[in-house]
Amino acid sequence: MGSPRPRLAGWRVTDLTAAFGAVVWSVLSLTTTFGLAPISLSPVELYVVFGTFVLVPLGTGLVPLEHRGPAGTTAGTPSRLYAVAVYGQFPAAAAAVVALGLPRESLAAVALVLPWLGVTAVLAALAFQNIRSRGIGPLPALAVDAALLYVPVASIALLFSVAGIDLGFAPIIVLLTAVHFHYAGFVLPLVVGLAGRVIADGGAFDSTLTGHIAAASTVAVVVGILAVAVGITVSPILEFVAVVPFVAGVAGFAFVVTGGVVPVVPRLPGALLVAASLSVCVGMAFALAFAYSSLPGTTVLVTIPEMVRWHGAVNAFGFALPALVAFRLLE
Repeated sequence: MGSPRPRLAGWRVTDLTAAFGAVVWSVLSLTTTFGLAPISLSPVELYVVFGTFVLVPLGTGLVPLEHRGPAGTTAGTPSRLYAVAVYGQFPAAAAAVVALGLPRESLAAVALVLPWLGVTAVLAALAFQNIRSRGIGPLPALAVDAALLYVPVASIALLFSVAGIDLGFAPIIVLLTAVHFHYAGFVLPLVVGLAGRVIADGGAFDSTLTGHIAAASTVAVVVGILAVAVGITVSPILEFVAVVPFVAGVAGFAFVVTGGVVPVVPRLPGALLVAASLSVCVGMAFALAFAYSSLPGTTVLVTIPEMVRWHGAVNAFGFALPALVAFRLLE
């Protein structure tokens, strides 16, 4: 599909990065559990590692390559921006992991996060290149570009976290912002865009009920990611107001995937997408409960530690990984 992607010994570099990253993450998780880890990482930091080492590389390998050659034809090689991002991901992710193990506010920790910031900035530049070449639409393509534009926010939050810059928030909130934008900021709109490409057959959504729901859901997700972030920054009430349509958009997306994508794909990717759709709805239920709990005078339905344990696990291993693997199998 599209231009050739960077390969090493016949394997996609993004697949190799995600595979080796999964090994690194597994070793760190197991050794942390048994107190043997060379780098002491919290559960939230392990989610960051999983995002940088596994999800972002795997997702980058799914980004449609729209680089244009002479006379508007698709070029025979991937854009330089894409290649730089792909080859830079593993060393940049490794540096970020080391940064998480160093003392906060140390110059070394800050310096080691900068390569990951650079990689995600290159992905954002790729989105601008796509928009300049193609225009803002259609909506599935816009969702993919939104994923590339949002992921640098995760890197900036990670940089602030290791630098000890809290911006008036608790340190855990800054670190959770890094997690949020690796998952909800990158994987979610990317998967929405990839699913939209299947439904719209690579173009714009049609005028059917499924097409209308897909269009509305895509807009709700792309805009909602930013709206929720603004709401968290400004006030709990605005956060809740932003979360409600965002959750509705994600639920609509899950409906579209199960009804419009699963029936037209092979069994294994379809099963993974069903699992991802159900999981993301569970994850959004936690998000809605947490936003409600933040309102003044309300009963606390879910705490931050519970969000880390359940919302994080469901989103990482129930939604993000199965969804990305499903679309990888469809290529």
